[in-house]
Amino acid sequence: MKGKFFAVGVGPGDPELLTVKAINTMKRCPVIAVPKSGAQENIALAIAGQYIEGKEILECDMPMIKDKARLDQYHDRSAAEIGKILDEGKDVAFLTLGDPAIYSTVMYVHRRLTEQGYDTGMVPGITSFCGAAASLNLSLCERDEMLHIIPATFKGEQACDLTGTRVLMKSGKTIMEQKERLAEKHAMMVECATMENEKVYRSLNELQEPSSYFSLIVIPAEDREKER
Repeated sequence: MKGKFFAVGVGPGDPELLTVKAINTMKRCPVIAVPKSGAQENIALAIAGQYIEGKEILECDMPMIKDKARLDQYHDRSAAEIGKILDEGKDVAFLTLGDPAIYSTVMYVHRRLTEQGYDTGMVPGITSFCGAAASLNLSLCERDEMLHIIPATFKGEQACDLTGTRVLMKSGKTIMEQKERLAEKHAMMVECATMENEKVYRSLNELQEPSSYFSLIVIPAEDREKER
């Protein structure tokens, strides 16, 4: 009997935000897979640390590049490596920050394994933008407001054309370019939401230097701003 593959969301950074289901899934799986991007520390492993001691760890190369052809090769290779483990009857939990359904690399592997006939599942996690909202102590959407989740590195410039609350994910690389324009929109930012090195900026005017990759901008709904 083949094993089952789980895409497991481990939350935004604070280990206390791990769900009970995520913990139980990691405990039942003999193999833990994590993406390897070249960073010195694997944050997903650090979050899950106490629950995966003694387990086999599989690092899957998934560099932060935009070349789709090259990325496809890395995803194919990761799916093949995990498929061999599943063929041995072992369950595999692939850890991903936040929620696997939100801009997660794991879903490219999940899709391939599903298409190949393997039994697959997903364990939802708390998203970084929900963690950031908690750190900012504000709601993301009220009444009939819309909520837009935007990958800043691709579509950040389109945020001003949308109504409702806008969240720019992974905005660190472009933040200084956008700072003045977004500050006029009463934008706020959280860097490394819920992690030990978290920084909260209630106004982008407070930002004096580029932020890390794990930075998230919240632009409040204009109608709510007018009510203040």
